[in-house]
Parts: sequence; C-alpha cells; structure tokens
Amino acid sequence: MEDLETIAFVNYGHFTSMAVYPDGVRGLELHLERLDRDARIVFGHGIDGGMVRERVHAAVQGHELPANVRVTVFTRNVSADRLVGLDQPDVMVKVRPMRVGQPTPPRVRSSVFGRYLPEVKHVGTFSLFHEVRLAQQAGYDDVLFVDEDGRVSEGSVWNVGFHDGERIIWPDAPALPGVEMTLLRRGLRAIGVPDERREVRLSDLGAFRGAFRSNAIGGPTPLASIDDVTFAPDPDLAGLLARARQAVPREPLLP
Repeated sequence: MEDLETIAFVNYGHFTSMAVYPDGVRGLELHLERLDRDARIVFGHGIDGGMVRERVHAAVQGHELPANVRVTVFTRNVSADRLVGLDQPDVMVKVRPMRVGQPTPPRVRSSVFGRYLPEVKHVGTFSLFHEVRLAQQAGYDDVLFVDEDGRVSEGSVWNVGFHDGERIIWPDAPALPGVEMTLLRRGLRAIGVPDERREVRLSDLGAFRGAFRSNAIGGPTPLASIDDVTFAPDPDLAGLLARARQAVPREPLLP
C-alpha cells in the first residue's frame, strides 16, 4: 500500500509496458534496456534486468496469457524538496488483460504538441491523454503530434510509420524510441523491405500510400486518416508488417 501511495502522490518515475505471452516477450531486451537507461536519467541509478525478469515472471503466474504488463520504476524517498541523492529505485508490476484491438482503423488528427523529455517513457501522461480527449471530442479516435512547422513526431502513446509503396518511412523528430518500432525495423530488414528515418511534414502525407501506428501492446495498426488525408485499406502493407513482426521471435522471461 505504501508503494501505491508513493506512485499515486509523487508523479516522478518511468515505466514500460509489454505483452507477455506463454513463451515470452517480443523485445524483452529492449524493454530492460529502456528501464535501465531511463532509471539512470530519472534517478541516477540503473535497474537490474534480472530482477525485472523475475518480478514479471512472478507477477504473471495465475494470469491468463497473453497479458498487458506494466513495469513502473519509482523510489520511496523522492519528494519535491529532495530530488538528488535518491535511493536505488524499485519496480512495481501490474498485470492486466489484453484488450481486443480497435475493430476499424483509427482516424487521428494532428495537434501541435511536444512531450517533455521525449526519449524517456516517463509517468507524466496527463497532457498526452488530454490531447487524446480533445481529439475524441472533435470526432477523432486519437492524436498525432507535430511541431509549429508541421513536422510529424509521434502519436499519443505510439510511433507512426508511413509507406510509400516501396519502403517504410519513420519521422526523424524528437520522439520516444518505441520498442515495437525498433523491432519492426529489425524485422523489415530481415525480410528485405527497406526503411529509413527522414523528416515528414503534414504537407507530405498525401504522397504516402499508407500510414500506421506502432505500439508494443497493440502492434502495428493501419490508420484510416490523418486530418483530411485518407488512406485506402492496403493488404500489402498489412502483410509486410505482419511478416516483419513474425521475423523477430519472442524472448523467454527467464533465461
């Protein structure tokens, strides 16, 4: 209970979310690297990957798999007047059922917004969810972030990719280096599909054949539209993304 109170009342920490299957986790090494890297930035201490593996393995016992598992990193001695010299952080593991994916491709709208410290998956998510709320109030499903000049960065809790008919393009802009995006890039190369990072602006969207969002829980999901730019259903894009996912196997929780 004390740990829950710390997390609830002190909004300072970071996390990662992973889909745990009976045979393991896709990108487990990347999740562990993220936790360690972010902990060094946020707390000044790293996180032991072996400990995380054991905690997650213990937490999922008795749960139906696959499950959505969130690992939150926090420290007990943090307060507004003490943010240096922090204790070694600990983790809290929460297991939730996997939600059924959205039945139809989402419609998203762009919003001028940039996350603070975008390279860290921190717990400061109020602004993200408020942006989603504003988009939903306007009749959309989700939100895509751009800067003042219309340069695309990322979605609310996902990375965005585009397909020009030959290759996958990822926006070259400050954004969270998503685990699923990294795995898709590995898989695309394994199946011989080129991809690249380059600047993407809202004015470029009409030239793309398709667009999709990527997230470690939901995987790649085609987008129906961004603002007034619509994308026709593209079985070829869906197929190559599925093959790219299959090219990267899951890793067992315990070695």
